Amino acid sequence: MTPPTAAGRPRDPAIDAALLAATVQTLREGGYAGFALEKVAARAGTTKAAIRRRWPVRQQLVIDALASVLVTPPVPDNDCTRCDLHQSVRLLAEVLERRLPPGVLAPLIADCAADPALHRRLVDTLVQPSRGAAAVAVRRAVDRGDLLPDVDPELFVDLLASVVYQRALFGGAPVDEPAAVRLVDLLLRGVAVDFDRLVRISRLPQGDRRSHHHPH
Repeated sequence: MTPPTAAGRPRDPAIDAALLAATVQTLREGGYAGFALEKVAARAGTTKAAIRRRWPVRQQLVIDALASVLVTPPVPDNDCTRCDLHQSVRLLAEVLERRLPPGVLAPLIADCAADPALHRRLVDTLVQPSRGAAAVAVRRAVDRGDLLPDVDPELFVDLLASVVYQRALFGGAPVDEPAAVRLVDLLLRGVAVDFDRLVRISRLPQGDRRSHHHPH
């Protein structure tokens, strides 16, 4: 249920949507350094006070606006551990490279660092969905015997995500498809039960892969 703004007056979802869209557009045009509530209000045809009633803290507005351009990623399911992990890396990278306005996430993280609740909200809203999908893919790979049984899915995703975020936040070549393949294969060589077998499965047509899985 949408919370009232004051004295039982319900929030107008049309104004909320206009403010979120205006925030994204303002960030795309001026980055985080050029962001101002006055610009958002003018673009949305409302007032700064109307923004403050809805989002008392501007970082909350930015987080919700960025979340509005994200979609919940599907859990990769290609009957192929190597393919699923390649896709997981690309999903992690897509959030930073294609969905979010460039140059916004790093300063937003810094701006939220001193407030644990804001930082948690940022991570849960913008980072965790794609991480969660990747972790499910890793867990499935462990369960079907492709990865060693003691592989920790969350730690494995930490290793995948650390490269993606390192390059996006601190500079470096984007994690494109060839880079995703190199990253995944580097890690798989350490944790796969039979790395060569996973490579062979990844080269099969998808309809032929299931029969090559180990029994659970």
